Amino acid sequence: MQNQVPHFSENATNVYRTECYIVRQCLGIKYGLEENNVVFSHDTYFRRTKKRDKEYEAYYYDRKNINGKRLPTTMYARHYVD
Repeated sequence: MQNQVPHFSENATNVYRTECYIVRQCLGIKYGLEENNVVFSHDTYFRRTKKRDKEYEAYYYDRKNINGKRLPTTMYARHYVD
């Protein structure tokens, strides 16, 4: 199972867990000629289930911090999935 990419990890820059969610973070940079450049994140919050937790733990089993950590950005948008 470690070779299969879980759905919540597809096309992700970063994936981490909170108490209730597994979060897929997709980062980008917006360059502005007149304004400041920004680092932005499009986040998808997947509600934690036993199946998703099992997939997460199998895929990220070798992380020192199994839950991971959010990468800081200056802007973000969220989308929730049950």
